[in-house]
Amino acid sequence: MRPARRLAPRLAAIAVAAALTGTGLAASAGAADPDPDRLALSVVGDGATTGNVAVPVAIQLLDGDGVVGGSIALPTVADAGTGQHAFTLGADRDQQGALQQSADHRYVTLGGYDAAPGTAAVNDADAPGLLRVAALVGADGSVDTSTTLADGFSKRHVRGVVTADGSTLWAGGHGNDAPTTKGGVLAVPLGGDAPTAVVSGSSTLNNARVPVIHDGQLYVSSDRSGFSGVSAIGSGLPTTGGAAQTLVAAAPAGSDVAHDFTFVGDDLLYVTYTEGTSPGLAKYVRDGAAWTYVGSYAGAFWGVTGRVAGDDVVLYAVRGALQGNEAVRLIDSGDATFDVAQDRTIAQAAPGTAFRGVAFAPGYVPGTDAVDPGEELPTLAWDVRVAGGTGNALSAVVGDPANPAATGTVADPLGEDVTLTATSGDTAVLADSAIRLTTAAGGRFTLTATPTAAGRAPITVTATTADGRTATSVLDYWVSAALADPTAAAYVGMSDASAAYDVGDGYFLAGDDDSNQIRLFAPAGGEPVAEFDVQAQVAPGDPSRPDDAWDIEGAARVGDTIYWVGSLGNTNSGNVRLARDVVVATRVHGSGAATTLEYAGSAHGIRQALVDWDAADGHGLGADHFGFTAATRPGTSARGPHSLNLEGATIAPDGTTLWLGFRSPIITGADGVERAVVIGIRDIAGVVAGTATPQVGEPVLLDLDGLAIRDMERTGDGRYLILAGGSDEEGEFTLFGWSGDPADAPVRSAALPSLAGWGGSYEGIVSASSLADGTVVRLLQDAGEVDIYGTGTVAQELPSPELKKFVGHDYALDLGAVFTPKSVTLPGGATTLRVGEPVDLALAGFAAGERVSVVLNSDPVTLATVTAGADGRAVARVVVPASVPAGAHTLVVSAVSGEARLAVTVLPAAVGDDGTGDPGAGSGAGAASGTGAGSAASGSGGRLAVTGADLAAPLALAGLLLVGGSATVLAVRRRTAAQVAGRAEDATA
Repeated sequence: MRPARRLAPRLAAIAVAAALTGTGLAASAGAADPDPDRLALSVVGDGATTGNVAVPVAIQLLDGDGVVGGSIALPTVADAGTGQHAFTLGADRDQQGALQQSADHRYVTLGGYDAAPGTAAVNDADAPGLLRVAALVGADGSVDTSTTLADGFSKRHVRGVVTADGSTLWAGGHGNDAPTTKGGVLAVPLGGDAPTAVVSGSSTLNNARVPVIHDGQLYVSSDRSGFSGVSAIGSGLPTTGGAAQTLVAAAPAGSDVAHDFTFVGDDLLYVTYTEGTSPGLAKYVRDGAAWTYVGSYAGAFWGVTGRVAGDDVVLYAVRGALQGNEAVRLIDSGDATFDVAQDRTIAQAAPGTAFRGVAFAPGYVPGTDAVDPGEELPTLAWDVRVAGGTGNALSAVVGDPANPAATGTVADPLGEDVTLTATSGDTAVLADSAIRLTTAAGGRFTLTATPTAAGRAPITVTATTADGRTATSVLDYWVSAALADPTAAAYVGMSDASAAYDVGDGYFLAGDDDSNQIRLFAPAGGEPVAEFDVQAQVAPGDPSRPDDAWDIEGAARVGDTIYWVGSLGNTNSGNVRLARDVVVATRVHGSGAATTLEYAGSAHGIRQALVDWDAADGHGLGADHFGFTAATRPGTSARGPHSLNLEGATIAPDGTTLWLGFRSPIITGADGVERAVVIGIRDIAGVVAGTATPQVGEPVLLDLDGLAIRDMERTGDGRYLILAGGSDEEGEFTLFGWSGDPADAPVRSAALPSLAGWGGSYEGIVSASSLADGTVVRLLQDAGEVDIYGTGTVAQELPSPELKKFVGHDYALDLGAVFTPKSVTLPGGATTLRVGEPVDLALAGFAAGERVSVVLNSDPVTLATVTAGADGRAVARVVVPASVPAGAHTLVVSAVSGEARLAVTVLPAAVGDDGTGDPGAGSGAGAASGTGAGSAASGSGGRLAVTGADLAAPLALAGLLLVGGSATVLAVRRRTAAQVAGRAEDATA
């Protein structure tokens, strides 16, 4: 056995230090370096509070080996006598709390809020009503929170503060909503209250992230279009307005949202990217005046600092965004590459607290000596199971057998055998005994668990070698409550599901708002069965932001091709995101669990085509009738009834036009009725193939009771199911059936969809075979704004896709039998009636309690009026009177929901039968079964569908299908209010 490198583990000493300082930190063993680096961590939390609620902040001091020093608490109460302000941060706001050491090494700085602990959503509050504060912490433990930012960063985040020498401070954040101090980077003297916007102008320039000073120059990170990465601000350290922002290090492909960054020496730059398909710590090398990206180290890194360490670089970083996250030490031994020779956890945040930023401690001047890597310990590596994930996060549902498992690999560099054990961070959520660890060859392991309650229970996995060396890793384990509906399932990997398609055997493909992944899910739920990423084959809508999300909101299928459609609009903050102006075509191969997707083409330009068409009055309703020009201007939010926001797509009846269904705008007609909008793009196959430009077709305006379209699905029988909801975040959700004819009004389903105990927006229909009553469809709920775990953090703000999830459940259509096939059947399949002989007709396909009349044509003779039973069936006993001549006739069975017809032959009365008798009667208990493929469809009473105008012409269509002694009919009839009222009266008669 190769001898271990020097250093006895110091866990006991660290635990004692932690207890003495009251920090609750747990640190792994580190090297007994005679001169370890001295570090500071910003620690946010009170040990209990979660969610977007203000909590105390402290500066924790420790060394580069993880040995804990003192803790400096920032004030939570203002002191008017000294001009000091309270200083707090949101418990789960990961983009707050970046920590920077001053250029002269005397201080550390950070930004926060003048709010008492317990204040909700401080970053949403108006300033100066709730001031943003800059904190300056000295080497002697002094804290100065006298500097405020007036109305700077109102309603938004302050993300970081930096200073050269403590006299002037620069703050970075989202300043686009500030009434007067509008800017992304503000400068203010220590103790001042009137900052200057150094960088301001567009919404892009008004939104910055973390400022850093290096070699006398001010820099800032950004995720905005044209500035995604790190930019220089003006020349030197500007304190007046009008400074230019110049991108010097662009974000690499797959990495989004630059946050903290650190320059190491003169030639190296490391930047944390917190989102995208490849989040991680990116390395750049100076090449003359430019910075060249050379590689990334994957992970959820937030704060970072570093220095030259002999021939290597030592980096200290905050990894993970959740409470209980960790501080790590990385040693990069690469020159023009990023080669991590060591990745060691040096501290873990206590339960109910989180690390946000890391910097060298105030008063400490970092050197350039090599770092002793310390004793070689076993390593635990988690498999990333969902694209963009971290591997060390796992989601579960109480009582769900489909809960996913976490997997990984354990290894010991010295070759000793390793034993794994696991403990729960909250036994009320997950008992230790309910954690199962299994191992296999090659150090592979699998972890599964059976939770008993909702909440969060971080699982600590400990690897122990045969000679007693240990290492730990934390699996962040989150549990949501049991689902109340037995048909419901939770699907992990994204929270904002918004478009889906069934691919057989209950499997479905789904796209979402926040990523460009298309994922395949199993009917039982859990993590994706497969993920498909075609982004590299799609030309970016905005070349300066190649990794922006498409915001997939609609999907339409023709044959084996699915068209995935972006939302087309701005962001909720009013930023223009041209990546959302996209249609991506994928070809489906296989089915069920074996489904694969192949890229088949893409196109941009639909957004501008709609703007041009509307401005030029291409619809004949008046120029700018839909307001698309105004809705697409920078600064216009995608929210509200007058924006541009697509949320549904389907193929029109012609099979070639892509119908776009809009969440907004909602159009109010001259009659005062608010209508949802459907607009067609002709020859969509040609558009994505590049052989045709987007041509806009006629609009269709649909009365959905004031609701907007959230999804549209063409059913197996050629009609349309519409999922409707409010144009904003308020209001109910419901479903409508529609014939697809613009002259026909949609018909509302009787029951509202719901899943007890689960909020969110209904935004996806997986499939619908028909619109017949009783047809079961699968509905998906976007849970992005839902606190699915009860921890105070909504799903879309969870740091890993492995924790995000949405739900789906079954829903049975009840459209008043309007689209249900109707039939009338004679006994034995006969097609003859004899005058004077009673016959029982079997009727089917009607609404429960509906009055059904039986009429014999050509000269109409009413033979019976009956009431349909709960199953929509009835038996009508009829007698053909002697006044009806022998020969060919038609039986017409009709109700408000539609009708059925049957061609019959009337025979003369039998000898001795005079053909007299009582009018027919019937009951709703008939057992006869109708046949045929037709169905009835009609408009909803009092609602008018509109094509290009606010008036609609009634359309009546009738078709006849005869099958033996049974008949069905496709009948489209305009229902009047009187007819609907009559139906209600008949149902109660």
